[in-house]
Amino acid sequence: MIEEQATVIKCEDQYVWVQTQRQSTCGHCSVKNGCGTQLLSKVLGNKIARVRCLNTRNSNSGDDSFLLKSGDKVVIGLQESALLNGSLLIYFLPLVIMILLGGLSVFAARIWWPEGTDLLSIVASFTGLFIGLYLARRFSQTDTQGKDGHQYQYEPVILKKLPASEWACQIKQTQDLSA
Repeated sequence: MIEEQATVIKCEDQYVWVQTQRQSTCGHCSVKNGCGTQLLSKVLGNKIARVRCLNTRNSNSGDDSFLLKSGDKVVIGLQESALLNGSLLIYFLPLVIMILLGGLSVFAARIWWPEGTDLLSIVASFTGLFIGLYLARRFSQTDTQGKDGHQYQYEPVILKKLPASEWACQIKQTQDLSA
């Protein structure tokens, strides 16, 4: 499971909006001056991301120590398989459909309209891309549903609430690394 620390911004029924800050480990290895990743991290900076997470440990669990409120520090997680499957769905499916339709259009254009091969292949490729994106959206929405009808596969979940002492300790460690 891929885990990240976050701060709770807003609580809803089954969901919690959290805020994470992208961390960069650049500058801590031996090739820091010759690495392109360090340059990108300097340009892009530490961006803040807001994410909606499923709160599987809501007030129905009976555990009052896990009731979340704005400002709480939590650990969120996402299954590695969800990241891999989601990446394939979003990037690979539209690309494959785009290439297939573009190739089929070139073959068809050579038979029926030899002068318009380029135009037809461009139009068919863009059409294939949009069809692939539409199918990726459909598959991601209907892939897996929980017992209550909500989608869970591609959603991060709240794993645990961090005590204030643990969060302060982790912030100090991060500041020591950056110094």
